[in-house]
Amino acid sequence: MNEKGEDQKNGKTMACLRALVGVTLGDRISNEKLLELSGQPNLENIMRRNRLRWFGHVNRMEDVEKKPKLLKKVMFSYFPDARRPQNAGVRKRWEDKIADDIAKFGIKNWRRETMDKDKWRQIINKYVQIKPVHSNIQKLVHEYKELANRRRAEELARSSQDNTTSTVTSQTPPMSTGVVTNICPNCGQVCKNQRGVKIHRRTCDKKVVKQTPMSQGLV
Repeated sequence: MNEKGEDQKNGKTMACLRALVGVTLGDRISNEKLLELSGQPNLENIMRRNRLRWFGHVNRMEDVEKKPKLLKKVMFSYFPDARRPQNAGVRKRWEDKIADDIAKFGIKNWRRETMDKDKWRQIINKYVQIKPVHSNIQKLVHEYKELANRRRAEELARSSQDNTTSTVTSQTPPMSTGVVTNICPNCGQVCKNQRGVKIHRRTCDKKVVKQTPMSQGLV
């Protein structure tokens, strides 16, 4: 399994755990804190444990004559003629993952440790122990939810204030600066631009002419 598949599995696992605890992503509880409260081990460590468990099982495979079996030979074999696909990109091999798991678990001498089945299990199960649920989990979850509700209320109030300010600003006519403005000189209507003023004045000027008495036009 590649890193993308592991991330997807970890995301689904954490989503199920959040549903069981009763929190959402909006409550902003980190995965580490959620695992600490629920006492569950990290899924990444569980997958490491499973790989190392199989690795130790294969490394102990010997026949009656104390010779390695075929599966063990294949696992430690090198195939010089094998070629990786050109379009596959850079991918970790299984042995690369095993080497990374051994380094992450701090195992010094895996050749010796894997030969003792009970000791090997004790070593690889060290980081996947299920712990008791936190005694104050309900109180802590409630505190996180209260903080989330308070944060949402503040964000909503800030958003409403910004919308009100932008609405007032858009409805306020521009101040006169001695230059050409977007205001009709006849009725004072505010237009978006000068083109809007010209279009508006085609009808506004006709209305002004109709409303003007005929006597005002006589000399």
